[in-house]
Amino acid sequence: MTAPLMLFGVDVVDVARVTRAMSYSGPAYTRHVTSPAERDLHPDPGLATAATVAVKECLVKAIGGRPPGFSWHDFEARGEAPLPGAEWADPLLAAAVPEVEAATRVSMTERCAYTVFGASGSAALARLTERSADPGDGVAVVGMARWGFRGDLIVALAILTTTSRGALRCP
Repeated sequence: MTAPLMLFGVDVVDVARVTRAMSYSGPAYTRHVTSPAERDLHPDPGLATAATVAVKECLVKAIGGRPPGFSWHDFEARGEAPLPGAEWADPLLAAAVPEVEAATRVSMTERCAYTVFGASGSAALARLTERSADPGDGVAVVGMARWGFRGDLIVALAILTTTSRGALRCP
């Protein structure tokens, strides 16, 4: 069995930059870039928001940039458990993490699974399947991310791949 196509992204975020944006815009900034579940990524709201921005920027880089119609809410955190179709991602992340940790001196201990929708999902699907994305074709985009922080620095790494939409339904 061959591994499915995958897209990778890496990002580094300065927590202070994100907390300044939060201070300037108030709760509107946090609502703009995070879902309620993502606000619980860390007890510190600034760190949770910065971690979300770092992971979502990884996902944006993996799909090749912000497509027309982009929304931060195109990416939905699904918790720590890998999603169907992403079983290849966790071992690849585990293999890549030591090198990223050595280069950044940031321990990447946190993880989260994601589903990708909207314009970002269509852009990722087009790259992953090497054809135009058809939302009705039964294929969904899923990913896994690892992140960590040291001081005011967050480092994140993410992988995207495809799975069947049916695999994402609850039994």
